[in-house]
Amino acid sequence: MRISEAFDAYRDDYILLMNQSARTVECHECCKKLLLSHIEDKPVESLTLEDVRHWREEIAKKRRANSVRVYIVRLRAVLGYLNIRGIECIDARLIPVPKREATVPVYLTEAEVDAMIACAYNLRNAFVISLLYSSGIRLSELIALNRGQIVDRRFTVIGKGRKPRLCFIDARTEHLMEAYLKSRSDHHDALIVSFEHKSRMTATNIQLLVRNSAARAGITKKVTPHTLRHSFATNFLKNNGNMRYLSAMLGHASLDTTMMYAHVVDRDLQKQYEKYHTI
Repeated sequence: MRISEAFDAYRDDYILLMNQSARTVECHECCKKLLLSHIEDKPVESLTLEDVRHWREEIAKKRRANSVRVYIVRLRAVLGYLNIRGIECIDARLIPVPKREATVPVYLTEAEVDAMIACAYNLRNAFVISLLYSSGIRLSELIALNRGQIVDRRFTVIGKGRKPRLCFIDARTEHLMEAYLKSRSDHHDALIVSFEHKSRMTATNIQLLVRNSAARAGITKKVTPHTLRHSFATNFLKNNGNMRYLSAMLGHASLDTTMMYAHVVDRDLQKQYEKYHTI
């Protein structure tokens, strides 16, 4: 079995069978492409630890540490699958997984989000920004939303791991949604549609509208749909929201993931500083 065939077998026998997300498939295919660009598509039994080490060093020159970690985890998953099947290849456990690099989430203030909504090119764009910020949903979850799915300011999305979770919107977002849907003349099921093609908006188009709205608002930091998710989480905690409830609303599998926002809004730590630091 060649390396490409091993990746394809794992995709067909596990990723697709488990009905994992399109993003997982995309990441899997990207890993395969990167590996084959560095190592020829040779029999998987001839793949060596030295090959893997050289490949890891090569991609580390162009990719962030956490991206390298994702690709190593993906390769280990394929090799582990082959190990279980009894196919001769490297024992996946021999490949170390790099530590996750700590990152500081970039977020927007309430005033910056307000400015983005006010400066949005049209009603639809204003609604998209408000929806992302008020609910904290992921870009893929936004794209999948249909008309009529949001009722009484609440709705359910299918997140990572195909797990459903309950999400909410605020009054401003509800108002913008009603106005946006009233302005549409099409009958497409999608909640957010492209004006030009009257089809469900793509990830690229939504990323572009968010970036353009930020630029129009005079925001110089890099703003993406995920920045609005970070902004939702930070705002929730700044208002003394419960970390466990936030974790559930974000769809995090572990509370440890949600904890990355804690240092941004640690009020107790700031109070201790203000109380005991003197000048």
